[in-house]
Amino acid sequence: MKKRIPPFIDYYEALELPYGATAEAIKSNFRKLAKIFHPDNTETGSEESFLKILSAYQVLSTGKRSVYDEIYKKIQAARFLKEQVSLSSPIILPPSRVSFSTGILDLAKRGLMRKGFRTKDRRKVTGINYDIIIRIKERETFRRIIATIPLTVRIVCRDCMGGNPHCPACNGAGSYKSSRNLKVEFPPSTLQNNRLFEFDLSKFRPDSFTHFKKKLLKVKLQIEKKITLAV
Repeated sequence: MKKRIPPFIDYYEALELPYGATAEAIKSNFRKLAKIFHPDNTETGSEESFLKILSAYQVLSTGKRSVYDEIYKKIQAARFLKEQVSLSSPIILPPSRVSFSTGILDLAKRGLMRKGFRTKDRRKVTGINYDIIIRIKERETFRRIIATIPLTVRIVCRDCMGGNPHCPACNGAGSYKSSRNLKVEFPPSTLQNNRLFEFDLSKFRPDSFTHFKKKLLKVKLQIEKKITLAV
């Protein structure tokens, strides 16, 4: 059976001191905290907390400190590197955080899907001037964000290259409708609540046979703040 390694305890934190504190500060803080957490203190006493600060004092006030400090520095360095790697890697948003500003069903109910009604007219009626809304949590704004947006495309029939009205492959339509995912990346410096982005979709065509149904895509970022409940 593998021997279990006990978790590393930050003795400086236990004594409420920074790394490298003087012997005098260690002794002073131990005495102050010992009075608070000693089991004989009926109001704030805690045997668990007292034993923790006692262990910290027994290490940091003796010759064991030099050995402990070497381990402490290595663990802190490892934690720092782990945090840096985490911050440098992007957050890939789940599909649920990417949605269209208004559903077709909702537009139809409002009579905005009738023939000849243009997109800009719909925007004027609804007051919504964007196509896609991407929701980001406030704690995610320190890292790069990658979002996948599903879009409608038209694909030119490769059998007739869109020029045969009798083509059996496309039934003479010249092209057919499909969908493609567009991946967009937002650096931390661009993550601002309610900011609008415009993407010229002609620059994102997957190949020469495929083009997006829309020419310009407007995306809005919405940063969701953490709600703190009043006690």
